[in-house]
Amino acid sequence: MITRAEVEKLGALHAVEPSMLSLYLAVPPLADLAALTARAGELIASAETACGQAVEPQARSRVREKLATCARDWPGRTVAVFACAGSGLLKAIPLPCPLPERGVLGVRPHIRPLLLARQRCPAYRVAVTGRQLLWLVCVDGDELESVWVPAGHHDHDMAAHLTRIVSGNEPGPLVVGGHEDDVERLLGAASPAVREAIAGSFTADPRTLTAARVRDLAEQRARRLADAIVAMATQPGGHGAVGLSACLAAVSAGTVPVLVVPADGLAPGYECGRCGALSLEADRCCPDWGTAALAVPDVIEEMVSRILEDGGEVVVTGDGSSSVAARLPAP
Repeated sequence: MITRAEVEKLGALHAVEPSMLSLYLAVPPLADLAALTARAGELIASAETACGQAVEPQARSRVREKLATCARDWPGRTVAVFACAGSGLLKAIPLPCPLPERGVLGVRPHIRPLLLARQRCPAYRVAVTGRQLLWLVCVDGDELESVWVPAGHHDHDMAAHLTRIVSGNEPGPLVVGGHEDDVERLLGAASPAVREAIAGSFTADPRTLTAARVRDLAEQRARRLADAIVAMATQPGGHGAVGLSACLAAVSAGTVPVLVVPADGLAPGYECGRCGALSLEADRCCPDWGTAALAVPDVIEEMVSRILEDGGEVVVTGDGSSSVAARLPAP
């Protein structure tokens, strides 16, 4: 499982020059190292062309060495490889689901595909409710752990347990199941924050809840969040921002609880050398202070890293149907 802490650690890395190499590539099922190395070379060349800068020879050499491990240990999997000679970064992460291949060279690791993989194939929890009981099942790949929770004698007691589950450190979305009447009563007693955090519900035997179904529920929740934020921004007095420029201003101004970004596409821009504000134009912020704006190869990735550092949520849409959007803090 790809943990949020792992993604945050990568996102916090920063280089002065675009020397952070990020590769997402499919390992051949027959562990063909020559084919994998050749494909990596194509992706690196594409990243160099897009960035206008060459990958450092030391980083290129270390990536080739890491590919041998990928071919041996993860045949048939998509892997993410990150390298930077200046920072000593060299890391390979097998992904739980296939993703498009790409190579990106920037000042930060390209982590949006990692976030998308976390959404599509999450570790998840199933809360099965019944009369005066709550059964919590934690699923992570092929591993399953279940615990019985003494839920008390009232619906609000079980709702309180759900609140503690949602606000805890356990990973992944929460799915609620059980008999239809029990599920309706539990959701009716839950707070709005808990209901929003729940990816979906079911009324069948929990053993029939497949990983594919949970993945669908998790993606539906991501889609609901994205649609709700866009709708919020179009309403009078709504606490939302839609579009790259509006979201850059929102992230620069302060904490954004939820940011919606596409998995693909890079957006070159600038970071103010004085106040750190992000923009698409070099002279957008503090032009009279004599501090040159810093070029940023991808301001979307910069926003993602800042939101994660602030403890916010980043929703990555993989179908390209959503623009960049942000939920703003309530005044």
